[in-house]
Order: sequence, then C-alpha cells, then structure tokens
Amino acid sequence: MAVNHTLKNLLHTLVLFLCMGGILSLVGFILAGIEGILWAGFLGVLILIISPNIPPSFIFSMYRGKLLSENNAPGLYQIMQDLSVRADLPAQPKLYYLPSRLMNAFSVGTSANSAIGLSDALLNGLSMREIIAVLAHEISHIQHNDVRVMTYADVISRITNTLSITGFLLILINLPLYFLNMVTISWSALGILIVAPTIMSFLQLSLSRMREFDADRQAVLLTGDPEGLAMALSKLDAYEASIFAILLGRGYNPSTPSILRTHPGTEERIKRLLSLKAHQHHPTSPFSNRG
Repeated sequence: MAVNHTLKNLLHTLVLFLCMGGILSLVGFILAGIEGILWAGFLGVLILIISPNIPPSFIFSMYRGKLLSENNAPGLYQIMQDLSVRADLPAQPKLYYLPSRLMNAFSVGTSANSAIGLSDALLNGLSMREIIAVLAHEISHIQHNDVRVMTYADVISRITNTLSITGFLLILINLPLYFLNMVTISWSALGILIVAPTIMSFLQLSLSRMREFDADRQAVLLTGDPEGLAMALSKLDAYEASIFAILLGRGYNPSTPSILRTHPGTEERIKRLLSLKAHQHHPTSPFSNRG
C-alpha cells in the first residue's frame, strides 16, 4: 500500500514538473525561438546548482533566528535525535529559535545539512506532544528533499514570470509600430504570456499541497501519533484565525479557496490523520505519552 502511494505521488510530481517545464519552454520559444528555450534552461540549471549550497544559517539570519545548542534545549535535541534516526537522516537537523509572535515552523537545507526553525509562539503555544508532531512533519520534508523540490518549482515559476513580463513589455513597446503596420503581433502568443504565470502558480501550489499531505503521513510513521499532529494543526489553525480577527476585525473569515493555498485545508488534513489512526496496528507510541 505504501509503495503504491509513493509511486502515485512520484508520478504526480513528475507530471507537474513536466507541465511546468513545458510552459517555461513555450514562453522561452515565444521570446527567442530555440535560443529562448536554451537560455531558460541554462538559467534554471545555474540557479538550481547554487541554491542547495546556501547555508541554513544564512536563511535563518534573515528571520533573526538564533541557533539552539544542545545545552539550551536538551529535551528537544533528544527528540530530534530520535526522529532523525527513525527517518534515517545522514545528519541531524539543527534547531533555530525564531523570535516571532506567529505560530510557525519550517525547514531548510538538504538531508545532509538542514535546520528547522520554531517560532516563540509555537514553542509556548503547543504541548510537547504537539511540538514533537510538528518536528516529525518538518523532518519528513527534509527526509524527502521537499525543500529542494519546492525550490526547483519556485525557480521554474520565477523564470517563467520574468520571461513573461519581458515578453509583455516588448509587445507594449512595439504597439506603436503595430498601429503603423510596421510590425505584426501574435495575439495568441500575447495570451500565453499573460496566462503562463498564473498557470505556473497553480501547478506550484498543487505540488506544495501534495507534499504537505505526504509530510503528514510520514510524520505519523515516525511518531506513531496521528492525534498529536491533528491537535497541533487544530491549534495552528485556530491561532491563525485569531490573528486575522485581531488585525482585520472579528467578522473576518479567512476562507481562501483551496486551489490558492500552499497548504491543504486543515479539516481535510485532520480527517486524513485520524483515518490513519483507525488503521494503526500499534496505536501507542513512545512519543504520544509526552504531554
């Protein structure tokens, strides 16, 4: 069953990347023919070579993150060590404290050099059981190189946006010549340049949502505690709603359509997690007993 699930998601990811690459190639071809495709590919490869080498410390420095040593957080580091061994990571991720009032956690880097940032609001707002579930979710992202995959998708999307804007500006510049019948403009090409960034964004968001579902599932395999992650997601969702209510008024309802979200809907994620609990052969876990 797990093999079928993995193959299905691998195929889904491959199809999405083929679609994204096709759109990028089409935009490059519209701008400069075969040379446009080659230049777009060259830029993509160059950025992909550079991006994995950016150290996690540099990224977290932009968030004023502080590296947590084992002396600062011995309990968290013990949990990280246990989860890293279970995930068979070549190196244990470092932990960063983020001085933020937003309840947030995210991972950066590769499996060999990674780090996880935990915000102040998350550390103070979740129980240890829920924090363990969140850490397992982020380690799952690292385990499956989700950061790199989403970086690739983001690079392709950004190059497409840049080329589309460039092409659109070139067409605008040539509009006076068009009205003087000195040049011709392909309106179908213009339409492609306009819609390409939007389609690319939808594909990127779809890929992100799929990776989140996979990370939830893998986190449960690491901890054996689907309820812990379900409770953490519920608290995160309630906290986000309360922040929006404070900033935009209590009548505000942040109901973004699912197709426009980077993460799947919380209700759907919790539903899937609880369904995993029903199929567990060993419902108890050494992690689930930590309050």
